[in-house]
Amino acid sequence: MNLHQTIFAIVCFISPLSTAHAQQRSHLNDTVILLKEVSVRARYSLTSPNVMQALANQRRIAGSTSLVEIHADHQRMATMKEALRLQPGVIIQEFFGANDQPRLNIRGSGIQSNPQRRGVYLLQDGIPVNFSDGSYVIGIMDAMTARYIEVFKGANALRFGAGTLGGALNFVSRTALTDSTASVKLEGGSYGTFGLTFSMGKRLGAWDMFAASTYNRQEGYRIYNKNQRLTASVNIGWRNRKQTVENRTFVHFTHLFFQMPGPLTLDQLMTDPKQVSTGVDLPFSMGPNILRDRPHRNVDMFRIANQTGFVLNAKSNLSASVYYQYADDWFAFPITISIPHSFNNDIGATLYYHLSMSKMRLSAGVLGAFGWMDRRYHINKDGKASFMFARDRLHAANFTVFTEADYALHDQLHAVLDVHGVYNKRNSKDAFGDPSLRPWYSHMSKKYRYFYSQNSTLRQHFTAFNPRIGLIWSPVRRKDIQLFANVSNSYEPPTFDELVGTEVTSNINTSPKKLFSIALKKQTATTFELGSKGRLSRLSWNVAFYHSWVANEILEIKDYVRGQKRTENYPNTVHQGLEVGIQMASKPHLFGYNIGSFTIGAVYDYSRFTFKGGKYDGKYLAGVPKHYINTSLDYQHSCGLNGSISLELKPGETPIDHTNTMFQPAYHVWNARLGYQIGTQWNLYVELKNIANRRYASSYIISDEIHQPAIPFPEFTAKQLTFFIPGQPRSMFAGLTWRW
Repeated sequence: MNLHQTIFAIVCFISPLSTAHAQQRSHLNDTVILLKEVSVRARYSLTSPNVMQALANQRRIAGSTSLVEIHADHQRMATMKEALRLQPGVIIQEFFGANDQPRLNIRGSGIQSNPQRRGVYLLQDGIPVNFSDGSYVIGIMDAMTARYIEVFKGANALRFGAGTLGGALNFVSRTALTDSTASVKLEGGSYGTFGLTFSMGKRLGAWDMFAASTYNRQEGYRIYNKNQRLTASVNIGWRNRKQTVENRTFVHFTHLFFQMPGPLTLDQLMTDPKQVSTGVDLPFSMGPNILRDRPHRNVDMFRIANQTGFVLNAKSNLSASVYYQYADDWFAFPITISIPHSFNNDIGATLYYHLSMSKMRLSAGVLGAFGWMDRRYHINKDGKASFMFARDRLHAANFTVFTEADYALHDQLHAVLDVHGVYNKRNSKDAFGDPSLRPWYSHMSKKYRYFYSQNSTLRQHFTAFNPRIGLIWSPVRRKDIQLFANVSNSYEPPTFDELVGTEVTSNINTSPKKLFSIALKKQTATTFELGSKGRLSRLSWNVAFYHSWVANEILEIKDYVRGQKRTENYPNTVHQGLEVGIQMASKPHLFGYNIGSFTIGAVYDYSRFTFKGGKYDGKYLAGVPKHYINTSLDYQHSCGLNGSISLELKPGETPIDHTNTMFQPAYHVWNARLGYQIGTQWNLYVELKNIANRRYASSYIISDEIHQPAIPFPEFTAKQLTFFIPGQPRSMFAGLTWRW
């Protein structure tokens, strides 16, 4: 026996069931882009489609979509970025390294909000998670308990009633129809990281039940950087004997808490990324006083939904759902902004109909959502909520109808027509008792005073008609190759975060003394998309080019030097980009022996978002890297040994302001993972992130213009203002899963 045979024999001998169970294991292919062969043989479901159903539905969409299966046993999956890192067109910029508020970018939608909380439709099992005004809390989405995540970019999400420029992300829960095992996963790692996940599925005749809970906490790599998230979910399904009626109830609870260590100057970040801003430190820096104001977010969210599917006959089916969502959201900003405390109540219902004929498939749907929000603004006094100075009663309503016709012009050519009509209402009322007795606080004098701001009422209604026409061509018979093209309209009304709120002050030691209520226009866009997706042998790809002409883009502007916080519509912008995802698998042999399988996946995103006309004509919109690359090389052997090495690369600088005067530097980060699967019950992994311990800015605060502060120090420039968020330094994580 030669050397290489001896090595593999020793490794494989450790796993007593390695040979017997080699064909029974699920494929280890963590978050590769799409189109890998699916080994699941689950039942057809009317309320929770399996992977095969979801992929079949996506192949009928004349545009860019993708699907990622979640294999949480084999790797860390605590954040959205870890789940979606190899999805073309999805760029996630981490803020504080855990379950907090990363900036999610899909084709530039909503990236201008600080923090980013609109522009993409988030769904759980096809049911909206966004509040009724369109905003969301991104940190509540839990990939750990998802079976798979679907990505629908732009108008390709119209079938969910989503008309935003960014499209939709759909997290599909595990059910006992596809997973009737029980499992426990224990994780730990750098900076006080601890994670525990439990799940269990059971089928009992016509009934099935799946329950899962996750808990994650971390002390964080920076001062004042603690975070934790607890989730609990249950879904219970029932189907009749003929499997023509299926009902499923989903219950979710999430508790999310995270501290916000805030931005640094670039010099501070490169010198000591663990530090936090301490306010005005002349002549070195100026920013929020983190340890005094203690910004943080504390959210409790409860959701319950019920879905029922009916098979009407061999060609048609109907599905209906109702849901209720409640959230208690404390969002403590620095003293200049205040502490909004929001109570959200949302209810909604959906109805979908599908009809399949010999040459045509017809779908139609109706969606309604209503939300009530009681938002109270408190003064931030030393990190605690002090006196209330404003109270808004907010009401949002949405009504959407859509229809889609898929007609086979030829057995290899399909035309798809969508029509999407929507009505939105956004009403706000300032319900504070006496507008002349609104308190404000000066940290310098330690005194409260009063200011006057009249109670305002805002009533806005928005309507839109969004057509979409597309073509799907399969040029080679019996091959999984598609070319597609479409032209579509998208539409996005403003959220309450843009319509009402508090003005910031230019003095970082003073609470707000002014409120705003702004009537905004709806954001619309016309988008052309062209691309291809498919697979040839062991090569798969997903490529799309898009060009969007955006009118009245909603830009949220914060200028802490001049004490400004406002939202405005910019008349004309252009969002143009290229999204490329490729994957290739190989099973090489050495001296006639199988040495395992290798899979290389790569994603390249090109984004060119520019202003057309106006004061920023020709400038790039801040917030999105022009070039962004993610690659991964994965290895797996039949004995259970597996691993990967990955690279995140952002070449070139990215502007952080619309005048393009200050930039996020280029960076690259290497990561690695080594795992071992023992039989069908045990999985062990170790991950090392940022191997080279690079110091880099993972994100930043987006600004309108960066002004020179009025500071009497000649050497004090805008570079001494805090804008940049440090990326996570070198860190190690390990996990152990037991499944039975």
